[in-house]
Amino acid sequence: MDREIRPLPAGWEKKRVEREWGKTEEDTPRNQRSPQQRDRDRILYSSAFQRLSQVTQVTAPEAGYSFHNRLGHSLKVAQVGRRHTERLRQRVADDEITGAAAELVMGTDPDAVEAACLAHDLGHPPFGHIAESKLHELAEDSLPDGYEGNAQSFRIVTRLAVRNENQGLDLTRETLDYLLKYPWKHWSTDPLSPGKREKKWGYYQDDRKAFDFVRKLGPPESKDALPEKSLGAEIMDWADDLTYAVHDVDDFFRAGLVPLDRLRAPDDAEIKTLTARLNELKEEDPAKFPGYEVNVLVERVREILSLHGPGERYAHTASSRAALREFGSKLITRYLGAFTIANDPQSGKARLHISEDAERDVMALKMLVVVYVIRRPSLAVVQKGQQKVIEELFDTYYKASAPGRKGNRNLFPPGVRERLKDTEEEAGPRTRAVLDMLSGLTETAAIELHHRLCGWGSGHALDATALMG
Repeated sequence: MDREIRPLPAGWEKKRVEREWGKTEEDTPRNQRSPQQRDRDRILYSSAFQRLSQVTQVTAPEAGYSFHNRLGHSLKVAQVGRRHTERLRQRVADDEITGAAAELVMGTDPDAVEAACLAHDLGHPPFGHIAESKLHELAEDSLPDGYEGNAQSFRIVTRLAVRNENQGLDLTRETLDYLLKYPWKHWSTDPLSPGKREKKWGYYQDDRKAFDFVRKLGPPESKDALPEKSLGAEIMDWADDLTYAVHDVDDFFRAGLVPLDRLRAPDDAEIKTLTARLNELKEEDPAKFPGYEVNVLVERVREILSLHGPGERYAHTASSRAALREFGSKLITRYLGAFTIANDPQSGKARLHISEDAERDVMALKMLVVVYVIRRPSLAVVQKGQQKVIEELFDTYYKASAPGRKGNRNLFPPGVRERLKDTEEEAGPRTRAVLDMLSGLTETAAIELHHRLCGWGSGHALDATALMG
């Protein structure tokens, strides 16, 4: 994969320390930290970040197994993203990257990359992607741009998170730019194939002011082309992809669900099982299947494991743990090395290149988790219940958000009630307020709140709103 990267806009160095809503660094006391370091610390100490410890990555810890949650994942994405930025800078120092590419690398701050990586999953609702899809479906009638986890992350750091009397965390333009994995609005019908802007977007229309602040030094959005991402956003995106793929496989091999040890030989029965499951998935929903042939994905799995993979079932011994740690480390190192920056011979502009083998490998590892874990009937039953919790909470709170006797705004915590005062009968703002509240719940809080609203189990009048705080 090759594509151009958003160049450093003219005036970037002068504007870098500007804060959200136009404030500048001179408005705050000076200390030993850079503005980007302060961004990192503000995200790390935010309640939105702490909440991720109770938001699952794929499935919750069970039966003695500790799987990655969104907090652990975000910390590892941040570590990989920062080290990758430092690696690219070292290549500049060694004259392996020169010209426009070197200028771009040296203009990308490692602290800002780390901050963006820490913040990239803040918008994940309880129960992850299954709830994200359900919330978008429920909101579409009254909000054209519905609900999207990446747009919600941007909304949290620019508007919802509380640090002082101002909205959001007051982050630098640079960090916010690196957070924009999808630097465009939602398009109900995207004229560009394959319709990427219909499925993913980086901000809501409500938050256009913040988005314009971040991107105003670059070209405006166009219907004819996807906006270029910054190098920091590309680093964050790749760190997210490869850590997600490698660490989930690690989790579920330990739990005995993904049989890495039985997928090494091309004539093994498990290879045939994997092939059959991938074919079944492709037949069920071709549009959602990755753009690779099944036999290509299977071959990539076999090659990855033949080079680095464990040769026996995980035994919970010191040697098993060491071998699995080495496996994950080798894969991360391999895929970071596949991400390179070079100068286009014709235009002289910096271009990003990620090897096709690495992209296929990462997708193949992700598909192992899909076919062996996500499609398990036991998880499907759990997810069906989670969808019901989200749907019934949304229905209850949307009806309660109506003004006067039509609703019951006492069900909301004080902060949400304040926002609802200005909405009256408007469906869109009421829907957005409900989405913000529900997406900010932990999974435990969502389930307990649902139980109390349904009259299941005991509850106390004094702690009901604490679930939503």
